[in-house]
Amino acid sequence: MNAAYDAYKAGHESLFSAKTNDQVYDHARLTVENYLNNRLIWDELNYFKKNNQILGHHPIFSWMHRVDEIRRLKIGDLVNLKIRLENNLVRNRAAVRRSPNHPETGKRKDRIAQMQHELSEVNRLLNI
Repeated sequence: MNAAYDAYKAGHESLFSAKTNDQVYDHARLTVENYLNNRLIWDELNYFKKNNQILGHHPIFSWMHRVDEIRRLKIGDLVNLKIRLENNLVRNRAAVRRSPNHPETGKRKDRIAQMQHELSEVNRLLNI
């Protein structure tokens, strides 16, 4: 939580030092993202404090679930997943390069980041 809060504070302070509209937009976007992440962490901690159970709304929990699924795969399935991820990464990167102003570009970039994380986990499991 401290990292998200610190990033939020630093982003908020950087808003006042921005010189151009693009810089203001970038700093504001990062500040809001870090604020929302900090709120999710705060909600998780408060819920756990009150109920002694995990709320599970923070994205880290879905990632942990996905990593468990990947770790349970057999070697052949891991290799197939690696091939699929690599092909999907190439296709999504090309789509972002071809049309960077497309309405789906943000979602594509998020999928690319998720696939890269999954691919790194698969490569780690395959000792590549």
